[in-house]
Amino acid sequence: MAPARVPSGNPVAGTVVAGGGLASLAAAVAQVAPAVGGHAVVLTRLSQPTPVASAVVHELVDLLVERGAGDVTIGFRLRAHDRDRGHDSVVELARLAGLGGRTPRGHPYDVVDLAIDGDHTLAPPASVLHGCAVSTVWAGAGTRVLLGRAVTDLLDGYAAALDPLLRAGEEVAGAAPADVVADLLDLVPPQLVVVDALEAAVGPDGGRLPRLLDTGALVVGTDVLAVDGAVAGLLGQDRSSSRLFAGALARRGTGPGDGRVHGFGDGRGGPSTRSGVRGAVVPFAGTHGPHPAARAAAVRLAADPELERVLSASIGGPDPGAAPADPVLAVVRAVLTPLVEAAADGVGAFALSGVVDAVAATAHGVRAWQTGLDKSAVPRRVVPLGFDPGSLDGSAYDGLPEFFAEFDALVGAMTPPAGGDEALRWRVVDGATVFETTRDLPADFDAFVARVDVAAGISLMADYLGGRRVTVPGGAPGTTRQAERNLYLPQPNYLALWGGEPIDVCKVELVERGPEEHRLTWRTLHSPNGSAVFDDGSLTFSRSARGTLVRVRGRQLFSLPPSWAGIDLAALPELREPLLEEAYRRFFTTTFDNLEACFEGREFRIGRPPTSPTDPLLTRSLELLLGAARSWVDDRAPEAARPDSADVDLHGFHHVRGSR
Repeated sequence: MAPARVPSGNPVAGTVVAGGGLASLAAAVAQVAPAVGGHAVVLTRLSQPTPVASAVVHELVDLLVERGAGDVTIGFRLRAHDRDRGHDSVVELARLAGLGGRTPRGHPYDVVDLAIDGDHTLAPPASVLHGCAVSTVWAGAGTRVLLGRAVTDLLDGYAAALDPLLRAGEEVAGAAPADVVADLLDLVPPQLVVVDALEAAVGPDGGRLPRLLDTGALVVGTDVLAVDGAVAGLLGQDRSSSRLFAGALARRGTGPGDGRVHGFGDGRGGPSTRSGVRGAVVPFAGTHGPHPAARAAAVRLAADPELERVLSASIGGPDPGAAPADPVLAVVRAVLTPLVEAAADGVGAFALSGVVDAVAATAHGVRAWQTGLDKSAVPRRVVPLGFDPGSLDGSAYDGLPEFFAEFDALVGAMTPPAGGDEALRWRVVDGATVFETTRDLPADFDAFVARVDVAAGISLMADYLGGRRVTVPGGAPGTTRQAERNLYLPQPNYLALWGGEPIDVCKVELVERGPEEHRLTWRTLHSPNGSAVFDDGSLTFSRSARGTLVRVRGRQLFSLPPSWAGIDLAALPELREPLLEEAYRRFFTTTFDNLEACFEGREFRIGRPPTSPTDPLLTRSLELLLGAARSWVDDRAPEAARPDSADVDLHGFHHVRGSR
């Protein structure tokens, strides 16, 4: 199945119906005029405690049948956040949401777990979902409908229609949900999008601690980004506070001048003339969401996916129909939930931020320690390619040797610094480091290149966290065009202590293979996280008298973390040059060791597989959050006001503190 694009040609991409209630749904759908036919699948939100109202589901089923759908299926898939809150059955969640298989007007429908049948071949190699399951029920539907609910969210500001779209594919361990939803939007977009805002769930985390706001509003459209953006405006949130929305918008690549997506409403309550969204898009009276300080702290904590799961499971609950919570989780909830409930203003946000930031700081320290001293414990990453390699002219690949010839000449004229490593030559040009480093290996060249593929050379280097590489059609005989995205630990590693980001770079590449030499040349296109300005280079395997000469040449300029913004290392060559040379020596010593290990069949990758979304919550993460919450409360509340004076260990035993 070829990737489909997001529907956007309809002049009315969405409509907001405020105060009209459920009776206005049919007119709103008629206004956006989606194509309806064949088997219809409604992918909806069933997550407790804020599923879509059963009345909205039933009204939509009736409407689809009356507009020509042969039959209707309600689809959902459990994700880690559902299981962490004690839910393990889609059918049970549907029952709790009031979905019994037949509408009050007599139209039948099925409820299906979308995890049961998946297509592992649908996503292309550049996708983060490549090799992962995408629901065949959703992908094969004649009419695909997203049905979300308007809720505020502590981490994302709000959630609407993109949230249920995540359920169309499996959770990918180590991948950002924003990357997954952006790929799903490309692969299997909906024809109709509906968001239930009849009773918006608002507050610091309306999705888990709902405060219901009776608005009688619905948002209906054919463009999921237009609809989600409108819901954000109704809830008084910045649409790009949602990581899902920001990721999907970045993938679409539109600019501020694209009125179909940017600008919802005219700001005076009248219909929009620019966005393709009709109706007033002004915040609901009485709506409120998370305080920006509280949300920012939660986002910092969510840099660790395992802690994000703990945070989500620890707010509110127990949910209706949920299994009993782990004893430690129950105590965390008792401490954390009141802090979240109070986080609608600056005072309450300060208390919550204090707890969450304490955990985030501890987690940051652990990650920094692992980066420098325990790299086997760093979770690996899974990412999409990050760009369309077919959109580039062939010369972007085939012209790489000519592009890099200038650096070859520059490096060839260098001599090793006095007292430096004889195998390393470098100099600074335009702020970037231009370098060459070599190692002559006692390995037969033909045997070496048979076991060590130069095309995979970047992934064999030191500190490689993950990435994606795809072959691009075309090229001269003996050459291969490639596109690649690479992630490495912060360089140098000690920058992790100051908040240094992993190096994340998208590149075009050319592989050249001959009887005496194999070479990979690459050039930076962009850095998704801004960690690199330049990361251009070449890796060459050449036949030598000793066996195989390995040579790396490059031009690199990495961004320093914000905490180093006021430090001008160029003005301190006595400090910069030894640090720079030592960093390169360490990195490429390990890189050459990796190449030897690859040749010899030994393991050399750093990191560990990311935690599977199907794994249970990590008790140590729960204890970390519990300890920070207790410390905060104990330091600021009298004994009688503390929510619980007992600690619960891993086995559920209570440990009672003595008086102080």
